[in-house]
Amino acid sequence: MLSILIPTYNFSIVSLVKSLHDQLKNQNISYEIICLDNNSNSEISTINAEINKYNFCIYELLSKDVGRSKIRNLLAEKSKYKWLLFLDADVLPVNNNFIERYLKSVNDNVIKVIYGGLKYYDKKPTSDKLLRWVYGKKREEISLDQRIKTDEIHFSSANFLIDKRTFNKIKFDELLTKYGHEDTLLGIELRKKNISITQIDNPVYHLGLDLNDLFIEKSRKAVENLMYLQKKNKININDNRLLKSFNNLTKIKMDYLMALFFKKYANKMKENLNSRKPSLFIYDLYRLGYLSKIYKK
Repeated sequence: MLSILIPTYNFSIVSLVKSLHDQLKNQNISYEIICLDNNSNSEISTINAEINKYNFCIYELLSKDVGRSKIRNLLAEKSKYKWLLFLDADVLPVNNNFIERYLKSVNDNVIKVIYGGLKYYDKKPTSDKLLRWVYGKKREEISLDQRIKTDEIHFSSANFLIDKRTFNKIKFDELLTKYGHEDTLLGIELRKKNISITQIDNPVYHLGLDLNDLFIEKSRKAVENLMYLQKKNKININDNRLLKSFNNLTKIKMDYLMALFFKKYANKMKENLNSRKPSLFIYDLYRLGYLSKIYKK
């Protein structure tokens, strides 16, 4: 009935698999846990290979990094059950009845996609990882009530359940080879096909907090992906806040000035983002400036 699909790269997933496996043993269902590794280093891959000792669990090391989208599609291709539960490697279920909560929400006739949500530990990390934690707390840790009330697409590939037949109609876009927005695009494709996302309270903790500089670099790559998606007409301006802001700048011919602003103050903004009080306003300004700098008419 249930295939749990976990892509990983240079991250130990043994604790996650053990937690899921312990919960699944108490459920009277057929299941499998499939883990594909995007060519991690030998130390991590050796640790993760321990997963093969668990019943109904498969760990496979790929010979090369195939990208964040393709690896998820490969996982789905290898699965054999009706329901696919996608989880990122760097998460851990908040609740001991995580699997049970998903199973209780399943309705074969109506529900096709279920999103459980994300959480972050309340304890602040060290200052060199603070930006990612602040962003997660403010932008990704959204309560069930908030997710239900807004018209925005609240969805993340870190924790969602989907009917396999539905997934095969959309899949992750393998043209996206760089970091960022593969789940944004999947959410948009679901909406285009009038497939609603059922929101439930079944979050996972996001454990993998990037160092500030790495998160800033990933954010730049995500902006590049966003620009690519918009150029290819795969995403509309109204589908993304950053694109909306950029479009407003172009309407009043301020995008050029924003690009100049970024060139002059990028390092100053990064000082704030690396500080003990990183500002998400500055973070958004940084991304908007970078988009203005690289955007080509």
